[in-house]
Amino acid sequence: MRPLVVALALLLPFGVQAEEVSARLEAVQTERLRPLDFAPFGEALAAFQPPPGVDSFLMVAGIADIQTAMAAGELTSEAVTLWHLARIQRLDDRLRGMLELNPAALDEARAADARRAAGQSLGPLDGIPVSLKDNVGTAGPMHTTANAEILFDRVAAEDAALVASLRAAGAVIIGKASLSEFAGSLASGYPSGGNGAVGGQGVNPLGPYPTYGSSSGSAISVAAQFAVVSIGTETAGSLVAPAGVMSLVGMKPSAGLVSTEGVVPLIASNDGPGPIARTVQDAALLLAAADTAEVDYAAGLSADALTGVKVGVLLADIADAGMGTEAMTRTAAALVMLGADPAPVTLDVPMDVIQQFFVYLSAGMRYDMMPVVSAHNPSVVTLEDLIAYNKEDPKRRMPFGQDLLEKFAPLTAELTAEDYAKLTTDVHTAMTEAMDAAFAAHGGVEVLVSMANLHSIFYATAGYPAITVPIGRKESGEPVGVTLIGKKGQDAQLLAYAYAFEQATRAHIPANLP
Repeated sequence: MRPLVVALALLLPFGVQAEEVSARLEAVQTERLRPLDFAPFGEALAAFQPPPGVDSFLMVAGIADIQTAMAAGELTSEAVTLWHLARIQRLDDRLRGMLELNPAALDEARAADARRAAGQSLGPLDGIPVSLKDNVGTAGPMHTTANAEILFDRVAAEDAALVASLRAAGAVIIGKASLSEFAGSLASGYPSGGNGAVGGQGVNPLGPYPTYGSSSGSAISVAAQFAVVSIGTETAGSLVAPAGVMSLVGMKPSAGLVSTEGVVPLIASNDGPGPIARTVQDAALLLAAADTAEVDYAAGLSADALTGVKVGVLLADIADAGMGTEAMTRTAAALVMLGADPAPVTLDVPMDVIQQFFVYLSAGMRYDMMPVVSAHNPSVVTLEDLIAYNKEDPKRRMPFGQDLLEKFAPLTAELTAEDYAKLTTDVHTAMTEAMDAAFAAHGGVEVLVSMANLHSIFYATAGYPAITVPIGRKESGEPVGVTLIGKKGQDAQLLAYAYAFEQATRAHIPANLP
């Protein structure tokens, strides 16, 4: 087996059986530390009667469809927001996709309706319910906890930069989505992922499958239709893994395209926020509202975008990882049907560099994540302090254990900040060289094809964009996504490739919820 697959098997439990997931979920679920508060919407929810046909419409509608209905006076943002709140109220005690609701959500929706009535709509996101992963900072009264008990009462001083951009676009922030605690650095949650002390264990709306993570709640909130779209974050696979297993579109943009200002970090130089949506078009619209560029990604989407394009397929790793023979066969057939020019390529770095990545992860936890913790609780400064703090009240503070924290902390016990800076340069250089070599294969390919988050430590560390698109199920029944990896800075082109693939396959699997 190739070294990459051996290393990633430590992070992502490939081939988990549905029965194993179900048994674990039944055994580990905990009470929320902060119950969802529906009081601000109580009267409105009690009186809410969806207009005829709205249920069936919103189950399949994208952002553009909703905007068309609102512009025609057939629907209001208030009604759309209430519809999503009602689903959260009915379903989230079981699914645990949300950590907190925005008490001003209906006020924001009504303001969008007023703008629309006055002919002053702010654009495609105006009045659209959006959830935010709870490591993305929001000004009070909402909290920003990273699903960690130690940050339970933490309120950010102001909105993160990307949240300010979303508000300027008129988005309705419906609430904060759950996540694997501290972006997946506390407990493995084998075999599911998606757990934390504040909100409990996230559950996949599509059935007895993992949620993976760390952006598990963002994916749950979109798959269960608690929000139209969501913002997650990725350090190495945290967006594409949960999106893929919930048959969604998830995108890690090029490094720096979406600001990380105000986001609780894991590895500051790797972290990047991005969209999770049901369609590529919705992901493009959300990215355009959240990013720091002035690009109309949706305008560049084309069903012919892959015609004549050289595509590098990372076939050996996909086969070794057992990511699904049927899924790979469907992917290959779609590429041929689209007129692409596929060829097998490899992505390789020495095993010692892959091992360095885990030291790099530990260093990010120590030097990027812990300053946020210590700013809130000055008595907890180091990873060792956090381990001890959690052990003082394990039932409340670490109900799912802290095996990852205890595994990674010793790797950097003697590592200095200067060592971390050098390690960052070394790891980034090695991963970038590997990416560039793969793109240079066969005289140069324009996009790489992977599955799920199999190659995330490469593209995320190098700062290259990646997007996952549903491709159906593995032989086990678990949903899976094909992941397209683009060249750095070519996010618009990558979205166009993903759109072409999506239109040819149309493999999204909706959640069958009551």
